[in-house]
Amino acid sequence: MRLRVVHWNAKEAEPLLESLRAAGHSVEHTSSIGSGIMKYLRAAPPDAVVIDLTRQPSQWREIGAAIRNGKTIKHLPLLFLDGDPEKVAGVRRVLPDAIYTTRARLIAELKRAKPLANPVRPTQMMERFGNRTTAQKLGISAGMRVAVIDPPADYERAIGPLP
Repeated sequence: MRLRVVHWNAKEAEPLLESLRAAGHSVEHTSSIGSGIMKYLRAAPPDAVVIDLTRQPSQWREIGAAIRNGKTIKHLPLLFLDGDPEKVAGVRRVLPDAIYTTRARLIAELKRAKPLANPVRPTQMMERFGNRTTAQKLGISAGMRVAVIDPPADYERAIGPLP
């Protein structure tokens, strides 16, 4: 099976990559986010995408959502590894048709990873957070100190009420 592994750190990913290669899989790795990975996936789709959630789960969740919203790659099996259970639950709410597993169970789970006939189409990120205030979207919470440098004239209206 041809796999694309998404892990934030190439050096830390190496044992995972080696275990997958030892199991007979062809493996490529990426640690970047954004359009680069999407261009690669569209140009040369793998058989499955393995995403490590131990760091940056919200960024990797958005990569998964972008895959599910892509015309030519939406069917790709997504396998999410490890991660904080609370954060994994947040990813699972957006991408319920992915496989959630551990490194120890990954090889076995890859055997059941098949292209999806009717993948979930997650709501776009901005729509998912549309009911939040701008302050919430910026991560401003009660007790924080915030400095505004060279703001536009109407920035207070744009930010809205602060916590």
